[in-house]
Amino acid sequence: MDDMTATFLRGAPHVLGVVQIFIGLLCLLFSLTAVFSPVLILHAPLCASATFVVSGSLAVAAARRTSVGLVCACLAWNVLSVVIGLGGVAYLCWLLCDRPPSQRICDTHSFSGRCYEELRGLDVSVYGVLGALLVLLVLQVCVVVTVCVFSCRALARRHSSAPIMVEVGDRGALLYGSDVSLLGSEGEEASTLPAKSP
Repeated sequence: MDDMTATFLRGAPHVLGVVQIFIGLLCLLFSLTAVFSPVLILHAPLCASATFVVSGSLAVAAARRTSVGLVCACLAWNVLSVVIGLGGVAYLCWLLCDRPPSQRICDTHSFSGRCYEELRGLDVSVYGVLGALLVLLVLQVCVVVTVCVFSCRALARRHSSAPIMVEVGDRGALLYGSDVSLLGSEGEEASTLPAKSP
């Protein structure tokens, strides 16, 4: 395994990619609520979370078969996912601070004062889901930043190679960068090394 692959796999991109795909699918399903009512059209922008599914899929693919091209594509899509995730967090905060759905429905159709009381369950259910999505989007941003960090580290190490390790004798001592045992010489250089010298 080369150094780039080892560095990239140290961040567990397979697991993080699956988390990204799961969060992206949940956000996509929630954005489909905009189809059912004009009041819920504010949930439609959450369909931009399709980028989470793509970036998660690329992270899983790069974990299975690590190459420079896949790691670069993974990094590019994850940077885009960071921007969309931060925008989604800001948008959900705005939705939570805006008027409740019951007030929008009651003001639009000019219903009586009992309208707010009857639709209080709608407010609770919509705000509960919005709060859960806010937590998931914050988790998404943390996951995507982690994948970006390990992708950058892996790309920085793509030209470096791991040190050569040579086992000498029966003692199991490893010598780094030494060619004494490779040449088979038993001269003074080999005899002056301590028994378990790295």
